[in-house]
Amino acid sequence: MTALVGLKTRLRLARLALVIPPHAAGPEAADFAAHGADLLIFTRGDRSVEEAVEVIDFARKRLFGLQTIVATDSADVGQAAKADAVFYRRPGWRPFGFRKPHEFALLGRSIDGPEDADKLDGDPFTFGFVGPAIEDGLVGAGVAEMARQYPPMALPAHPVWFAAGGISPDTVEAVIAAGARRAAVSSAVFDSADPFATTKLLADALKGAWITEPGAEAYGEDAFRA
Repeated sequence: MTALVGLKTRLRLARLALVIPPHAAGPEAADFAAHGADLLIFTRGDRSVEEAVEVIDFARKRLFGLQTIVATDSADVGQAAKADAVFYRRPGWRPFGFRKPHEFALLGRSIDGPEDADKLDGDPFTFGFVGPAIEDGLVGAGVAEMARQYPPMALPAHPVWFAAGGISPDTVEAVIAAGARRAAVSSAVFDSADPFATTKLLADALKGAWITEPGAEAYGEDAFRA
């Protein structure tokens, strides 16, 4: 694991989550952190647990000393790698609950909108992806309503959520205008001609909105008390 202390703080301060498909999880994948990605989710795909863990271990070494959250979408991989977080796309009910890789690990999941926000109450989930963020070229109603009911940088802090689905450099400003201050992306980056440059464009747009948000300083200070 990257570090035990401060994972919740780092999650509160994260702006851009990048979901990394297996074909893009090479040695350079960790370098997305240098281009603005705060949360890296390495998907398992068809790889064995051992192969997926090797990828995470390598990324962790490259990221040593940075505040990047290293995650996976597989409970088995998360357990074996002691990942910082595990993201469940559409978790159903589980009779024995959801396993954490370690005591301090974060768990995330997808939700459709504010009607599901109670599922991000910290037991067991501490963050969520909300979407689709873009539908037919427009910001989805779920994201806009989530931003209205759960402003991302309000105090006391609301659940941590990332707008997800259809976000690209062409649509991120509309998502920001709807009130989102965090975004999760994948295809827009890995289908682009320059994934690192695309990541930086998205990260810079979110950073610009974040630092000009009224109350941003107070929110940041509060995050360090999480």
